Amino acid sequence: MTALQTMVRLAAASVCAALISLGAQAHGVSHEPGGKVETKKVSASDTDAKARDYFTDTLLTSHAGEKLKFYSDVLEGRTVVISFMFTTCEDACPLINATLQRIQERLKDRMGKDIFIISITVDPKVDTAPVLASYRKQFKAGPGWLFFTGPEKNVETVSTKMGQVFEKEAHLTALLVGNTKTARWRKIPANLSDAIIVTQIQDIADGTYD
Repeated sequence: MTALQTMVRLAAASVCAALISLGAQAHGVSHEPGGKVETKKVSASDTDAKARDYFTDTLLTSHAGEKLKFYSDVLEGRTVVISFMFTTCEDACPLINATLQRIQERLKDRMGKDIFIISITVDPKVDTAPVLASYRKQFKAGPGWLFFTGPEKNVETVSTKMGQVFEKEAHLTALLVGNTKTARWRKIPANLSDAIIVTQIQDIADGTYD
């Protein structure tokens, strides 16, 4: 394993730990010495503020050319399936996007309503909005499957928050599935069957997680 691959794995593990911690804080769970768990009521506004502070409202540009705030416009109140990709990738990205296409079909009644797929390029200099708009047609991306680019600094900020080492040849290939309202997140290997992945997405969306 190369040093860069190790960094990617560590970053992915770190973001999952951060998201779990965020969820605990958002729901007022704290751990006291001796293993005691204390629960206190946390308001919805506090939960929202913590999530916005973590994810940030960094501006990204959608495939349609819209400038959207990452937390407020993209994540807030939704179940999201986040993946990282770049259009000139010839190995992992097409396979992952083909899986996402099948997931989209399975979830078609909910896509663009309460469930969204968010694909973020790790090569924003090449992957402009028009390039992404053309690329998504290869996978018959419909409403609710959004592709994002933006200034390199902005994309890097968002990527780092999601555990992505900003290096296109070593981008995160797992899917990050979560809901900011409930603060529940999972990192799911993209090589699982689309049926298994859909079940886990529905668990998060419907609140039937363990």
